[in-house]
Amino acid sequence: MTTDSAEEISVCAGQGRPEQRIGNLLAWLTTPVLVVVPAMLVRAGLVGDGLCLLGMFSLPLGAMAVYGVSGGWHARLHAGGLLSARTLTGRRTVDLTRLKKVGRLEIAGRGTTADWLVLTDVHGTRIIVDKLAGGKGTPDVAAREVLKKHSGPPVLVSGRAAERLRVEVGRGWGNRLQPTGSASPALAAFLPLLLALVGTPVSLGLVLVSLALGGVL
Repeated sequence: MTTDSAEEISVCAGQGRPEQRIGNLLAWLTTPVLVVVPAMLVRAGLVGDGLCLLGMFSLPLGAMAVYGVSGGWHARLHAGGLLSARTLTGRRTVDLTRLKKVGRLEIAGRGTTADWLVLTDVHGTRIIVDKLAGGKGTPDVAAREVLKKHSGPPVLVSGRAAERLRVEVGRGWGNRLQPTGSASPALAAFLPLLLALVGTPVSLGLVLVSLALGGVL
């Protein structure tokens, strides 16, 4: 365990893993809860059937919850290659020296692109992070140095993450960094549109399911 002397923050490898599991479970339940609960309230006659329209927003809210649970802010680097950040479930720490998977999450917008690293260590602890606390750089340098010196079990690194971190990945058991699936820049640019095209009919379907469960249809 290490301590950040500036703020007396105690961190250790695997910190926040139990809370992460609970947060993930609740996040995955967001969509079914927003579909089923309004339906049950409507069936009981406690509210009008308009509440079933929550099903329209259940899918995007569920997706936001899943990613939001792992989203970190005020990220800090600590001795021993530890990276900690505040999350919705409390402080969480990833061991950069024992990374298992490195991904990259990109969402293009009008004139700007949101760009995060997705870091997962052997403890199963995951943090989605971009900048360090106070805007003092990014975790890229620390992650890059660790990956270049890595000598343990292979780390799965997506192509886009490797591009951001400027590291090389290869195939085969002898490679320390092995490739994993990665969305192309073109796909990232059109991701909001693709999500809308796929998500809209699914969301409408969830509204119909909620109305059916509520006895309206």
